[in-house]
Amino acid sequence: MDELQKEFTLACEEAIRECRKLGYVPSVWIRMIQTHGAVETARRLILSGDFQDGLLRLLSLGRADLTIESAVLDDRWRDLFTDEQRTVAEWRLNNARK
Repeated sequence: MDELQKEFTLACEEAIRECRKLGYVPSVWIRMIQTHGAVETARRLILSGDFQDGLLRLLSLGRADLTIESAVLDDRWRDLFTDEQRTVAEWRLNNARK
């Protein structure tokens, strides 16, 4: 795992801690990270056809910043994701709020 992937993993772990402080335990996200790693998990989640409960829950709590979609759009992680993946992440954030 390269340094950028390690930093992304640490950022995901911090987001998970923040979720727990809100009373939300993102158990599917945690399991997926343990199985696939943080970067691959992000790719899988944003390309899935459904809006995950976690995305909807975080949006309802006003914490879009903790979603994997927001992480994919963060310029710090630009080299980890394709333009298509970023476009999908943006679409998901915009449309899950409707």
